[in-house]
Amino acid sequence: MAPVEHLTTPPGKTDLAYVLPCYTGELWTIPTSNSTMRLLVTGKETDNAFAVVGTGGTFDKPIGFHYHKEAHDVFLCLKGKINVWANDTARSLGPGDFASVPPGTIHQYQIDSEHTEFIGLIIPGGWEEFFRFIGEPYVGPLFPTNDRRNPFEVLIPKLMAATEKFDMIPVREKAQFDPQPWDGTENKLPGVCENGGYYLKEGMGEKWAVGGTVVRPLATRKETNDRFSIYSLEGSSLHTGKSLSKVVEFKETHHAIYTVDGVVKLVIDGNEVKTTVGETTFVPAGTKWSFEAESVYARAYVFANGGGVGEILQSLGSKYEFPSVPDDAVAWDESKLKTLEGELKFAVI
Repeated sequence: MAPVEHLTTPPGKTDLAYVLPCYTGELWTIPTSNSTMRLLVTGKETDNAFAVVGTGGTFDKPIGFHYHKEAHDVFLCLKGKINVWANDTARSLGPGDFASVPPGTIHQYQIDSEHTEFIGLIIPGGWEEFFRFIGEPYVGPLFPTNDRRNPFEVLIPKLMAATEKFDMIPVREKAQFDPQPWDGTENKLPGVCENGGYYLKEGMGEKWAVGGTVVRPLATRKETNDRFSIYSLEGSSLHTGKSLSKVVEFKETHHAIYTVDGVVKLVIDGNEVKTTVGETTFVPAGTKWSFEAESVYARAYVFANGGGVGEILQSLGSKYEFPSVPDDAVAWDESKLKTLEGELKFAVI
């Protein structure tokens, strides 16, 4: 099999696994903004199942209230601070904090630190065409900081045209308000998908352990009307072979893996790939693959249409209450894998 390709932009076709280095992707900036959108996975790679977009920027104004009829947005802060509004709530997100914004929810965001990075999944894929429509290609190192052009000349006409072409309905009459304190409602998943969405604090919510792997859902199929899932996976090379290290194949589910800490090893169609902090790996449906931690500690966020490998681990695991990877591997029942194959539409190879 051909080795997994290391690219700088998504390939624009399905059925190809690839790795994107940190701070790469198809780069776009919205005129007069202080930020860059990095298209990491687009609808062209996923048959419009989803897209993954990273954003980096510095202090800026809120982008303006709007909602989507079909698109589901999420905001996962990686660095700095981002303010996210959803209907009548708003929170300031720091690294690891998460916000889910289902269709119909009036929302906006604001980059609110010297250097903010966040990543989001958009369902359905294809909506990222909005950024191409209103944006301009970006070729700088991180993000623009001195675009002083008149927005009424370079941005507003594009936005007005975009509201007719894309699923983005502005709500100009909604009054601005400040982010509110975290109040404890952000400590667990709601278990449903409903207008208004939810916030989740870094490290909060239930966790499960499978061998030496700790899995924590940020969004399950329950919170997304069965459309997608996002999981945090943590592991250690000290527990190699003690977790789910078998090769699996998902017939319908694509995965995007964003490495947060350490080194993650994936074997994709027989080819070994090691990814480090900030790298994105796309594993298309129909691929035979496995993963495990290559460093003493490693963590990754896993995005999937459907439950994916995160839901497998959650289903196999035992409830876990400690803040990091266990010293001793937690026992798990490998025979449960067979019972999950039909439900989650995967096969153990």
